[in-house]
Parts: sequence; C-alpha cells; structure tokens
Amino acid sequence: MERISQLLYKHLKGILTQAEHAELMAWAAADPANWELLNKVIDEESLETHVRDWYAIPRRSVADDARLEAAIAQQEASIRNLHFRQRIRRILPYAAAILIISFAGIWYTYNQEVHQVHEIAAEDISTGGNNAFLTLTDGRKIDLSTGQSGIIIENGQITYEDGSSLAVLPDVGRTVQTNSTLELSTPRGGTYRMTLPDGSKVWLNAASTIKYPSNFIGKERIVEISGEAYFDIKNDRQRPFKVLSKNQEIEVLGTEFNITAYPDENETKTTLVDGKIRLSWSAKSEGTASLDKTVILIPGEQGRLSNGRITKSKVDIAAYTAWKDGFFYFNRTPTAVAITQLARWYDLDVIYEGARPEANLFAYIDRNKPLSAVLKALEKSELKFKVVQKGQRKQLIVFGEQR
Repeated sequence: MERISQLLYKHLKGILTQAEHAELMAWAAADPANWELLNKVIDEESLETHVRDWYAIPRRSVADDARLEAAIAQQEASIRNLHFRQRIRRILPYAAAILIISFAGIWYTYNQEVHQVHEIAAEDISTGGNNAFLTLTDGRKIDLSTGQSGIIIENGQITYEDGSSLAVLPDVGRTVQTNSTLELSTPRGGTYRMTLPDGSKVWLNAASTIKYPSNFIGKERIVEISGEAYFDIKNDRQRPFKVLSKNQEIEVLGTEFNITAYPDENETKTTLVDGKIRLSWSAKSEGTASLDKTVILIPGEQGRLSNGRITKSKVDIAAYTAWKDGFFYFNRTPTAVAITQLARWYDLDVIYEGARPEANLFAYIDRNKPLSAVLKALEKSELKFKVVQKGQRKQLIVFGEQR
C-alpha cells in the first residue's frame, strides 16, 4: 500500500512518469474500488472536500488511521488558531498520501453502519455491454463510446468502426506517434472490439487489457494481454504475430484463438480455433524449472500453463469462445468457474455460504439477459442464490452444501 500511496500522491501533484502512470492504471483496473478511489484524487480542491468530509465523520464511528491522525495532529499543533480552510490547506501536503489510502477504509467502515445489507431483486442487476477506455502514450485516458462496439487503428489514426472520430481530446482520432504504445482496457461488465494496425481483430472480454503499438514496425508483431481476449490474426509469414501474457508467449502466422490470462487465476488457458500456434513458457518470473517449455497446438486443442508447466488437451472450443458472440456456454463447467464469469460480467462480488458446490454446470445463456434469467437457468442444477446490496457493492451469495 505504501507504493500505491506514493503513486497516488504523485498523481495528485501531476508528476507521474510514464512508467508510474502505467503502474497506477494497472492497479486501478484490478478492482472497481480502486477506480473509485482514484477518481477522488483529482486535484487539491477535490481532496480538500474529502478531508472536510473526513473531519465530519463521528470519531466513534470510524476506524481511524493512526498514521493519518499523527500527520494531521502534527500540523494542527502549529496552526490551531488559523481559519479551518487555511488549516485544511496546510495539512494537505502532509496528509494527502496517507489520506488517499486510509480514506477508502474510513468511508467503508462508516458506510457499513449507515447502509445496511439488504436483499435486492436480480432483475435490478444490469447486464454488461460495450464499455472500455483507451490510454495514450502521454497518459491521456479516453472513455470510449458505449454506443460503439469497437475501434480501428490504421495508418496512425484511431477511429470507431463506423468511421467516426474519437476527437474527445486534442489530436485524438487524427494521428498518434509513429511508435506509440497504446492500451485498451475494459472494466468488469465491459467488452470491446478492436482492429490492429495490420488488420488483425481482437475481442476483449470483461476486466481485460491489451497493450499494442500504433504501428507494427520491424520483423515481429507483438501485443501484450491481461484478462481474456479472442484473436483473429492476419496471415503474414514475414512478420510472426506474438501475444505475451503471464509468463507465456504465443507465436502465430495466421490463426484464430482465445486466451484467458486473468491475474487472479492460477492458469493461463489458450484455446485454438483455427490454424497453428506455438506456446512457450517464459521463466523470467518463475522459481522452478519446467520440462514442458513449448507445445504446438492444432485446432480443438487447449494449452494450459500452470506452475511453470504447459500441458495440452482436446476441448469443446465453444465453451471458451461463446462469450465473443454474446453467450455464456457452460459444458461440464465447474460451478466456481461459471460463477466467476458471471461476477465479471455483472460486476458482482461473490460470497459462498456453506461448502462450495462441486457440481459441473450445463447451460447456454444469452449474456444480454438480466441476471435473474441467468440465475434461474443455473438453479436447475439445484443451486441457490441471493443478491444483496452492501454499501456501494452488489453481492451474489451462493448457497452451497451445509456440512
């Protein structure tokens, strides 16, 4: 948390380096609560408002942060006679870095007392949809239109698929630097499509990020993925296409495949639809050696990277690619895996009560349907659910076997 505190303070002051900005954005994208906190730290005027709010919270109602109290007390001792606004302004430089971290916890504790947990109707949970943001090399972040489904990067220009410009900020939608590194990210409940500079297409699933160049220069075409994406790669034997993810490298010439590489999952799964790809294990962050460092996949096979070892097997590819066409497809899918997919799409926190269900699920469900319809279909497998509102978050409670 100390590192994030430093980054947030630099963000407040506008002195983040490019690498630090990328690090902060990755942290923010990992959890909706992180985004909420980041949005509070816009400038000193905004932070001043939150400090005032913090002062207004009854001390008996919050779990005060001792470091914050000490920082504030030290400054208050010397400016006790100044006007409250002046006092706030004086402590900002000292308290900001601690406040922006502790504030979330303070408000969380306070809000739990104010907002009681209550059950809500699953029909009230909205489905996911087209939602993403584009981060440029200079750090500018653009919220992409929810009325559009994808963007195109071509000849140094960025447009929506219908040809309209992204001219939300100066120069955006016209040109980007020749060798700029761009980043497209989706939140939980978001999906978006993009066409890369070589004409290859990428579908990005919820809570995912792809980093890519504005132009492919050199003998290789390289992108980096975190989360889940479906690739339809343009054939170019002179320039192999490579996808980097979680200690894995995929090399292709022209093919279609799906990759699932979420940071919070232990396995990276690559499912080949068409063509041929080579999976290689990267040992740069692994502490153990592996006997299976490279495998070749043919259509219908899936490669799994886990604990520094790559294995492959035949799978039902539809179960791993149906999301691209707007469906949940569970074919002997473990309950926990299926519930995780629902949680990302409907932006829910999952709570298991009782032992986790061990049943495998069978279902084919439109992802545009409300959560209630999805849960009704899954209840045929004798699962029981309840949806509750707790503070600012919605929770899906899954009732397992009582032991």
